[in-house]
Amino acid sequence: MDNFEEFKQKVKDANDIVSVVSKYVTLNRKGKTWWANCPFHYEKTPSFAVNGTEQYYHCFGCGVSGDVFGFVQHMENCDFYDALKILAENAGLAMPDFSHDGKDAERKKEREQVYAVLREAALYYYKNLSLPAAQPARDYVIGKRKLDSASIKAFGLGYSLGWNEVIDHLKKAGYSYDIMQKAGIIEKNQHDRYYDVFAKRLIFPIINSNDNVVGFSARVLEPVSHTKYRNTGETIVFKKNECVYGINLIKKFKHNEPLNEIIIVEGQMDVISLYKAGVRNAVACLGTALTPNHAKQLKKYCDKVVVCFDGDGAGKKATLRSLDILVGAGLDVYVTSLPPGVDPDEYVLKYGVDSYRQRISDAKYWVEYLINEYASSYNLKRAEERNSFVISSLNVIKKLGSNTEQNVYLQMVKELSNISLDVLKRDLEDIDNMTNVEEPTVKNNESSITKENAYVKAVKFVMGALLHKKEYATLNDDVKDNLLDPDIQKLYDYIADCHSNNKLPIVSHVFDMYDVDNTPLINDIINFDFAESLDNETYYNDCVKLLIRSGLEIKQRDLANRISLESDIEKRKELSRELSLIILKLTQLRKK
Repeated sequence: MDNFEEFKQKVKDANDIVSVVSKYVTLNRKGKTWWANCPFHYEKTPSFAVNGTEQYYHCFGCGVSGDVFGFVQHMENCDFYDALKILAENAGLAMPDFSHDGKDAERKKEREQVYAVLREAALYYYKNLSLPAAQPARDYVIGKRKLDSASIKAFGLGYSLGWNEVIDHLKKAGYSYDIMQKAGIIEKNQHDRYYDVFAKRLIFPIINSNDNVVGFSARVLEPVSHTKYRNTGETIVFKKNECVYGINLIKKFKHNEPLNEIIIVEGQMDVISLYKAGVRNAVACLGTALTPNHAKQLKKYCDKVVVCFDGDGAGKKATLRSLDILVGAGLDVYVTSLPPGVDPDEYVLKYGVDSYRQRISDAKYWVEYLINEYASSYNLKRAEERNSFVISSLNVIKKLGSNTEQNVYLQMVKELSNISLDVLKRDLEDIDNMTNVEEPTVKNNESSITKENAYVKAVKFVMGALLHKKEYATLNDDVKDNLLDPDIQKLYDYIADCHSNNKLPIVSHVFDMYDVDNTPLINDIINFDFAESLDNETYYNDCVKLLIRSGLEIKQRDLANRISLESDIEKRKELSRELSLIILKLTQLRKK
């Protein structure tokens, strides 16, 4: 272990998490666990738990988890190295100079420089907005969009004066061309000269949840044939498919008052206009398609989202694409529709904020929205199209976990299609039988593992039992071979390594291995609630069997698909041999 890792562990050992957390919030002990109102979101009933034995915290309200380093990072709004320094000082330990400790130190230094130059550039652009040369930008944001100074300041809107001005300013401030380029502010032209990539554009700083500027989105102010917006290219601090515009303000909002829902809109101007109108819970995805990374970020702050994209054809398509991702992330998803050709910004300006709030309040549950969309897409008077409508609707309804919920929307399909409920229910069962994985057999039919996500639930229980040292949980090579997620494989290897060295796995050590905020399955395993399961050897063994069988079935489907697509005869033979072994194992399992 290198000097850095040794020091990190020393600091961690010297800072009991209960003691550290108690400096920020009032903790009350109940049994072996300490409880408090969560410092990261508004709540009246304590849901923030601190486990002194395993040295980690978890909020059952907003889902945040971490070790003592993660807690200080969140509370102090700092990076890991600053948290390390704070905790070292707290323990009376002198912070060594790790400036020569290799790649990690170099990356940290570079990230700090990139954050610094981005912040300086953002301040420079912001100040430019008040200059006479920025009149076109002011005409747009104040004249056309009706923004006020408070909204402009809250989002740090700015203006790029030209091709070289920001470069000259940053050079005077001590920043090199190299770091400006790494931050995505400048590029070289064909004459090998640097230029401001956002020249003569309105500037929207992109700020992450820790209040760091990570990049810019810039809008042209004159009609152009190409795209209106240009975003920072990917850098060490900016990835477009991960950045949620306005997430920093969502975090502040949630800290001060209840956050019942997050509104997802298309553009930055929509977010800002809604903010100005008093709607402070809106975010956007920088003109890109919504991704699972976006959904994960939103899930950290709220379980309910309302999709409110533009009312044009492109907005409707974007809505449809986003639903699977949002629902797949475990979010409670609603959709509202605006008049054709009207975006939220324009709607508020034309109809007022009260009307907009009412539309949000009247938003339809995603299932109802999709069924209505299907109904409008098909000619239900024609038998063939009516059948397509029913099949499309049933494929949505089957995703609902409750029979009560299913019956509500089956009734809706019945009214639209004039097909009886009995027929619809029979068809729904047929679709389920064709698409779902068989449930595990558990004595007395007490299994809480449902058809939907059965494999994932089995993985959570098995890995949770292994991590939390349940007496009935034992290592199994077949389990290891059928853990399909690399993160879960890594966790299994850690537990196995502990056992081989006659050590017990320590939950807080897992936080050193993962960014749990971006690995929700690991987070679920760490915080697995055994009170909601059978928590016994029989159930554990049934979950093991399900995990192995389902893992093999997934591999079987994958191999069959790869064989069908493979043109090379020898590779097809190799894949076929693998498939035969998988089928043999499955056959043996089914005989047991």
